[in-house]
Amino acid sequence: MKRQTKVTTPHSSLVHRLYLSFLKYYPWLLVTAIASLFLFPSTLLTPVSSSPDPRVESAFREVKVHYSKYPKILVFIANKDDRGKGKLIAVNTKKGKIDGAWVALSGVGGEENQRMLGPIPSQSKIKQPHYKVDVIPLTLSNPGIAGKFYKINPHMVNIGGKTRGDFGIHADRNVPGTAGCIGIESEKEWVEFKALMLDYQRAGLRQIPLLVSYR
Repeated sequence: MKRQTKVTTPHSSLVHRLYLSFLKYYPWLLVTAIASLFLFPSTLLTPVSSSPDPRVESAFREVKVHYSKYPKILVFIANKDDRGKGKLIAVNTKKGKIDGAWVALSGVGGEENQRMLGPIPSQSKIKQPHYKVDVIPLTLSNPGIAGKFYKINPHMVNIGGKTRGDFGIHADRNVPGTAGCIGIESEKEWVEFKALMLDYQRAGLRQIPLLVSYR
């Protein structure tokens, strides 16, 4: 019997390549789509553009780690002109989904190089690929913290010739705003964040990357 030669048409080859590309990029498309829902729910009412928020995409591009090594990533996206207020998002890179999102702020309205006033500097300003957050918290008695404190590393950073540091993630207590830490405003959301960090700890994680992005 004569062997038949399988002929692959250009159309079927193109469809196959598109299908493989979809499988490759689907998790990140899902992440950015979900993140945009948390950050900008009003965009659902404006069918002008279906593209995800560019700040989310930019934050993901800045990370220089392989997600199989770091299965969880925290992303803080905020507006410096609004007291560094924005969202802290926990991204599950393995499953391509958001583990949690919380309203948070950093600083009290200063610039990134201003001690005690400005928000935590973005990693690009301190020439780092990302920060690292300790999953196991400290317990501090400072009035503005008064509880769990998830230390952000490096401990001290240099920005514009000035040294800043002692950053962490904590509940925003006492007066509104922080000295550069990331403060979660709602007590309910703070409880949710601590519960998620405990889950990460039980999963064997000790540090997770943190990306910081401002508009």
